[in-house]
Amino acid sequence: MIRYGENSRSGKPQSKRRGWARFLTFLIVGTLSLLLGGFIAFAQHVDRIRPPETLPIADGIVVWTGKGGGRLQAGADLLQAKRGERLLISGVHEDNGPAEITDISGLTKALADCCLDLDYAAKDTTGNARETASWAKALGYDHIILVTSAYHMPRAKVEIAAAAGRIQITPYPVERADARTWYKSGNRTERLLQEYFKLLLSYARGRESEIKPPNLTEMPET
Repeated sequence: MIRYGENSRSGKPQSKRRGWARFLTFLIVGTLSLLLGGFIAFAQHVDRIRPPETLPIADGIVVWTGKGGGRLQAGADLLQAKRGERLLISGVHEDNGPAEITDISGLTKALADCCLDLDYAAKDTTGNARETASWAKALGYDHIILVTSAYHMPRAKVEIAAAAGRIQITPYPVERADARTWYKSGNRTERLLQEYFKLLLSYARGRESEIKPPNLTEMPET
């Protein structure tokens, strides 16, 4: 004798489990698709951005040290071109004194003595942002030119927005001359993936409610 009521009741949990499985699969696939699409947009943006053709005069210039050549020289050139009245180099290694930094950057001794500030405290991007904010506040600066690697610029802007609030930032991204299109270099792709997930973490921390993702169309492209 078939007991229809029991079969009906036993079928409901199976159907419910299948529904949840489909939902979780959709959620996972959707999340991975969003992450992949976001990374591709990020990588393509980083490969295209260049320093602005017309650079405004700011209150000060800030260079964040790290991987990627040309940052110190770019900051020194901007100071010598009088695009800002002082230059802060943040994240300097403790083994590099003022004389070494002056030599590497190409600044004249006179200009370094009057207008160069070195930060040895910052050990990471968050520290760079904190020290930059303190420096700008101490000098009463509202507008800085920020020099760092192109791939690092989106996260740098988020971190400064968190640490310094409404300070105006003119980005000056630099990149090594041998940098290649991201999908043609495994090492570059790996570096950009690491930077992309660090950028997502910067958003997720949400240290201040005013943090917003940077507009990827805001920086000059070629």
